[in-house]
Amino acid sequence: MSVSVGSVVRCGLTAAIVGGRALAAQPAPADTMPHHVLCVADAATGAPVTRPIVEAALPSGRWRAIARQRTSTAAGCVIVSLPRDVMWRVRRLGYAPMVGERAPAGIAHDTVRLVLRPIAALLAPAITRERSTISAPNAVTLDAAAARVHGAGSTGALIALLPFVQPRSVRGDVTVSLRGTRREQVAVTLDGVPLTDPATGIADLADVPLGILGGATVAPGADPLGAGPGAIGGVLALHTASGGYASARVGAFGGAQLEGARDVALGGGQLRLGASHQQAQNDFPFRNTASTTGLVLDERRVNNDVRRDALFAQWRDTRVQLVALATRTAQGMVGPVNVRAYDADRARASRLFVRGAADVRGVQLTTSMRAFGLDYRDPARRAFDSDADVLAFDVDAQQVVRGVRWHLGAGGDRLRATGDVAQARARAHGALTHRATARGLMLTSGARVDVVQEHGAQPSFSLGFERPGARATVGARVAQALRVPTLYDLYFASPQRVSVTPLRPERVVFDAEAYARVALGVVGGGAFSAQGALVARSARDAIIWFPGNFGWSPANVGRETLRGGELRAAWDTRTAHVSAWGSWYDAELQSGSLRVPTPYVARASGGMLARVTRGHVTVAPAMRAIGARPFTNGPRDPAFELPAVVLLDAAVSLRHTWPAGNTVLTLTLENATDRAWQSVRGFPAPGRSWSVTATLSP
Repeated sequence: MSVSVGSVVRCGLTAAIVGGRALAAQPAPADTMPHHVLCVADAATGAPVTRPIVEAALPSGRWRAIARQRTSTAAGCVIVSLPRDVMWRVRRLGYAPMVGERAPAGIAHDTVRLVLRPIAALLAPAITRERSTISAPNAVTLDAAAARVHGAGSTGALIALLPFVQPRSVRGDVTVSLRGTRREQVAVTLDGVPLTDPATGIADLADVPLGILGGATVAPGADPLGAGPGAIGGVLALHTASGGYASARVGAFGGAQLEGARDVALGGGQLRLGASHQQAQNDFPFRNTASTTGLVLDERRVNNDVRRDALFAQWRDTRVQLVALATRTAQGMVGPVNVRAYDADRARASRLFVRGAADVRGVQLTTSMRAFGLDYRDPARRAFDSDADVLAFDVDAQQVVRGVRWHLGAGGDRLRATGDVAQARARAHGALTHRATARGLMLTSGARVDVVQEHGAQPSFSLGFERPGARATVGARVAQALRVPTLYDLYFASPQRVSVTPLRPERVVFDAEAYARVALGVVGGGAFSAQGALVARSARDAIIWFPGNFGWSPANVGRETLRGGELRAAWDTRTAHVSAWGSWYDAELQSGSLRVPTPYVARASGGMLARVTRGHVTVAPAMRAIGARPFTNGPRDPAFELPAVVLLDAAVSLRHTWPAGNTVLTLTLENATDRAWQSVRGFPAPGRSWSVTATLSP
């Protein structure tokens, strides 16, 4: 059943919620049976919201919890007795409460479906669609189950299926670019908490096991209020899953993977445990067109292996949530194809992410800790051996009062690397966000101030409006954004050279977009929808490390501009899905009289996803097209561009239902056309490869 944000839809009874109050409801036939099924979903991701709190209003004005009869955590549904003729509300840690009113009578096991808006996403306009919701103008959500049907066996593979995303990989890591930004300009979150390493300004998605995720939402465009500094290009929001899951995978180049997760009841709450092991030899053949000899050579990657292990734990009840993710990675650190002297180097990296959240009298309190350690070894040149460690703490509080969200936070990080390179920095922030409705327009506004040691107070704002309609929704917004230099920016901890360059914070003066979404209803037996946006961005003091700049340090560039547009269309039936997307960006750097295209930003790119199910078989092709990308700080010239490339993946899945659950066997052919390509110049990607995955879920 499709529902709208801010509304409750039930079989036999419909009550519209406006501003937290209920309008007149149409009563259902009288029935004395009191039990009702309440199903709650996340307004930003569409994922089930498990273990919601249902409360009834007392004459004193206080709220009393309604006893639950039985909970289905996998479906996000709970059976409750909704009281007659009194106000009731649904709450959940991290969400704004939803208030409703019980009609005089109801039907036994009436189904009530509603969505709760995450507090962190209160600024963005929202609209709900079947199996997917939009909480930002051009946001798109893909659940992990759909990604696995496409053959995705890792979080990086899931991200590659999302529209408007350009994944980048160099030495086994997986990072992303949105709207022509650098990877340091995209905020990556897990259940709303940043995964970004303070030392580098990036989040390595390869360290997040797919087995713990329920899906991911990509939201292009600056989000200073929801995600804070660093969200210049947009936000990639990951959310954890519920229920049991187990997966085994084997593939080309020695690839193997085991993952599993399970939920158990503990201490009045729900404990979810997960583990993952991945390994691959990765010594794939490639054609070296950049060898030091000037010859084109057929070579093979060596010492390109990787091993990743991860442990995940999450405990939550109605008021408290604790999350921990620990990863350990060991891999070869191959160099670019024209610098093979570093092919024997190795690295070990450890990461720990811990988060705790609690609801204290309506105030959402969150604290988190992120730790990162790197050990780099060069067997041939011991002088290049290095190590680094990072520790960051954050605490914040937020609450929604009469449509206004206040948000206060503070934190700090300690960074240390070989060579007595160290940095300790404190930070704090405060923000106010407001939503209002006037004459059919949804108005959103907010302001934020970040105070960072050595850089002072840095304000930013966001302002937008949206006019929702039954079939078409239009809107516009403008925002500012900020990125503070990291240790990586300041010191560029390279084994070859360290050059310290003072840097100023990167400031997006304005990030604007005008957007539209259209839902045409049933077209050709399926639901058709489309969305698009025209975007513009202007930044000063952009932090750029020009490829070929052997100072081994980035620098502030006077101005960076971007103009472009995005378009996506989707068609869904019960057994099929087809979606296609495209983008065009003109990104340019200006420093004095110098005007050059921004490195690695393709003017044109696009993609397509399709899934068709017949009986127990699903066929799922996926295509990505990436235009030519400049890789140096000079005028546009085909000699200094990575060529355009079209990549095609295909997967076939066979589902079988057992008494214990469902088994899905998936055969995947990646890069089916065997195209040679590089996401970053000098680091080739594998050609055609294959994998077989078996997944079991209750």
